[in-house]
Amino acid sequence: MLADIPVIPPWTVDEFCSWIESKYGRKVVLSPWQTEAPNAGEPGSCGLLWVTQDAFIINFDDTRSERHQRQQIFHEIGHILCDHRGRKWNPTAMAALADGLDLNMVERVLHRSVFDSEEENVAELVGTRLAVLSRGQRGDGRFDRIASAFFEPLKQ
Repeated sequence: MLADIPVIPPWTVDEFCSWIESKYGRKVVLSPWQTEAPNAGEPGSCGLLWVTQDAFIINFDDTRSERHQRQQIFHEIGHILCDHRGRKWNPTAMAALADGLDLNMVERVLHRSVFDSEEENVAELVGTRLAVLSRGQRGDGRFDRIASAFFEPLKQ
C-alpha cells in the first residue's frame, strides 16, 4: 500500500491530506480536541476519525509534541488507507464529542476502545511509517526538503 502513494517524502501533513482529498473525493479536516477524548485516561490522549458523507474529520491532541500530533493524525489516516470500517455510529454515546458536526452526516467513527485489535495494530503500523516519512506538521514542505538535504547526512 505504501509503495502506491505518489506523494514524495518527506511530506507535510497538509501535503498528504491534499492527496487523501484527491484520492477519496472527501475533504480532510484536522481538528484539535475541543473536549475529552473517548475512553481515554486523560483529555485528548488519542485521535479520532469521523467519516461523514463529504469529509474525514480527524480529532487530535494539539497539546502534545508536534511529533506526537503527526503520529495521531497519520494513525487515523492509516484507518482511511486500510478502509477500516470502525464502529457503527451511535449518536447517543458520542454526541458530546461531535460538537459542530451535523450528526445526520456521520457515517462511522473510528476510535480506540481497545488497544489490541487487528485494525488498531495495522493503523498504528501504517501511521507510524507515514509519520516517519513526514516533516513538520503544516505548510508546503519546501523548507523541510531543503533542510533535510543538509541535515539528514548528519544523523547516524
